[in-house]
Amino acid sequence: MTEDPQRLAKQLAARLGCSRRDAELFIAGGWVSVDGALVEEPQARVRSDQTITLDPHARAEPLPPATLVWHKPAGVAVPQTDVLPDALARAWFTAERRHPADASGRRLLRALLNRLLPVSRLHDEASGLMVFTQSPGVARRITDRQSPLEQEWLADVSNAPTLPDEREAVLRSIGKPLYFDGRELPSLKASWQSDRRLRMAFKHDMPAEPGHRTARAGLSAVLHRQRIGRIGLDGMAAGQWRCLGAAERF
Repeated sequence: MTEDPQRLAKQLAARLGCSRRDAELFIAGGWVSVDGALVEEPQARVRSDQTITLDPHARAEPLPPATLVWHKPAGVAVPQTDVLPDALARAWFTAERRHPADASGRRLLRALLNRLLPVSRLHDEASGLMVFTQSPGVARRITDRQSPLEQEWLADVSNAPTLPDEREAVLRSIGKPLYFDGRELPSLKASWQSDRRLRMAFKHDMPAEPGHRTARAGLSAVLHRQRIGRIGLDGMAAGQWRCLGAAERF
């Protein structure tokens, strides 16, 4: 008679003589393999004749909350959900798309991609920096109206004026205060970076603001967020992502 498989956490706890909680932490932390293959789900079923191996460097500790920054491509829709669906997180944040300069030291485990909160969500047609975090504190910091972080945006303008007076008029229009969603948004800094590229910098968490300001100035523009606070794209190509290191702050 074949023995029914048991939960991996139960088997591991019995073999190590540790608590079920510690066994679950070992597994979710990416420290346990079954027959040579990494298994990250404590509820996975295993047989008693299978080989369960614990990494010698294993620690029964909860993983710290992760914060990911992503170069969102234009045209990609971020679901209007409080938490990014796990399946979508695994599709977007793959090992192949991880920025090679990621120095966070975080391993790409399933737990890294669970329950990510989209923060300061970009519109479908906009591109640039987006943040996903497991830390409510990080989310609050980015959206804090009392102590707002500066955001830097670029606008590639298809109908940019050529005459100096007209270009100055565009900057004045974009820079003026804007009434949006029942409140006044203060003036911002705007400058021409090239014949067709505008730079805008402002201290509000209002991803729709650059689109309203460029439209008010009569411009047709493709919008791109370059930076939030101290964190920028730093050479990430569209679709690439990285984890923030423990010492990095917005």
